[in-house]
Amino acid sequence: MRSAFIFVLSLSACAVVREPSSAEEKYFMTEVKPVFEQHCLRCHNGSLPKPALNLSSKATAFQRTAKGESCLVPGHPDKSLLITAVQRGGTHAKMMPRTDLSLTEDQIGELREWIEDGAFWPEGDQGVLKAVKGPEGF
Repeated sequence: MRSAFIFVLSLSACAVVREPSSAEEKYFMTEVKPVFEQHCLRCHNGSLPKPALNLSSKATAFQRTAKGESCLVPGHPDKSLLITAVQRGGTHAKMMPRTDLSLTEDQIGELREWIEDGAFWPEGDQGVLKAVKGPEGF
């Protein structure tokens, strides 16, 4: 009886921890990472003092703000401050990115979909983002 209980517990633990699908990883690498690197990381990177938003890694991107708010809430784009900011809605004090660098509706939709699907962010080198020069030539 005890071994059956342990077996059931181990199965339920395995169900909670799942491996990302290759589709999730590909979506992050081809749709999300380029938006962050081209439009967000020029300002939201590791050189900023805390508690500023740092989108250069998974560990820093998912941290709560000084007010206890979450920039990214996996599964809930409407509760994610990132979406409020890029849509320029709500009462967020600073809408991002700057007006002259606004994201397209497609880019905002891709970020919404990514968050809605669980906001997969790879570990290791693939999950470390660096600002790249975008089409607007910063």
